[in-house]
Amino acid sequence: MDHMQLSLDRLEVFVAATRETSFSATARRLGKAQSAVSTAISELEIDLGVALFDRSGRYPVLTPAGEALLPQAEAILSHCDSLNAHAGALASDAETRISIGIEDAFPGAALAPVLSALQQKFPAVRLALRAPGDDELLDLVGRETVSLGLGCARAHYPPGIGFCRVGQVAFVNVVQRDHPLARFQSVRFAQLADHLQLVLSGQIRHLLTVEYLKSPRTWQVHSQAVLVQLLKGGVGWTSLPRWAIASELQAGELVELKLEAYPFTEWTVGLDVLWRVDAKPGAVTTWLKSELLRSPAFG
Repeated sequence: MDHMQLSLDRLEVFVAATRETSFSATARRLGKAQSAVSTAISELEIDLGVALFDRSGRYPVLTPAGEALLPQAEAILSHCDSLNAHAGALASDAETRISIGIEDAFPGAALAPVLSALQQKFPAVRLALRAPGDDELLDLVGRETVSLGLGCARAHYPPGIGFCRVGQVAFVNVVQRDHPLARFQSVRFAQLADHLQLVLSGQIRHLLTVEYLKSPRTWQVHSQAVLVQLLKGGVGWTSLPRWAIASELQAGELVELKLEAYPFTEWTVGLDVLWRVDAKPGAVTTWLKSELLRSPAFG
């Protein structure tokens, strides 16, 4: 039995024709002659051994066989696009994979549109998102384990680390609604010191209030998600990005502590993009860095 040789051009014409009302409209869309469109579809029908369109009416309509084969034709063309994109990346200076380090405080929802655009522009690239613990982000950037780092701003960066501020995040001091501290209209630092404090490793040091917001009894927690669950269970008080617990605050499950000494202050921490100064980024990292620096989403 002879092997069938499918033409990608004919498949493209077939798929395009299913999205138009007529072969003439398909021809206009593809910039071809109508006869070329009709011929391509007829030849594909011969190749496949089935009729793809019923031409008995005013406009051609898909046959049951055409409807059944359309998803496979679309899948073949999609795979070809991915193959071409991957090959293009290999032939250029575009990386085939990149890694980004993202600290817990960095708002992932605001990052999503940028990463969605990345996937559209570089569909072949493989992306790894790392969640560094403690103060690991600087080390990951310095060793080029990650191409870019996204995290809380530091007062000083070591030599060789470049940075740019892309926004800020507001922190709130919170407890579960049944916690003893929740009953106070305003809270003194001495009252905070009477209760267990949950500290997200590597994050509390970035708060300007760290010299005041500390308790003799602290638990170090290495996961923001675990910390939130402990907090919701009534264990201790903590400082967290407002975005991370917005729904719990709105529902009244968690209560924001108003500090007596700072009744009109919102504690904010800058958000920085970090990179190694002497690195030689490829096209993907260069594009992503540019998009992050001009994104309005992190303000």
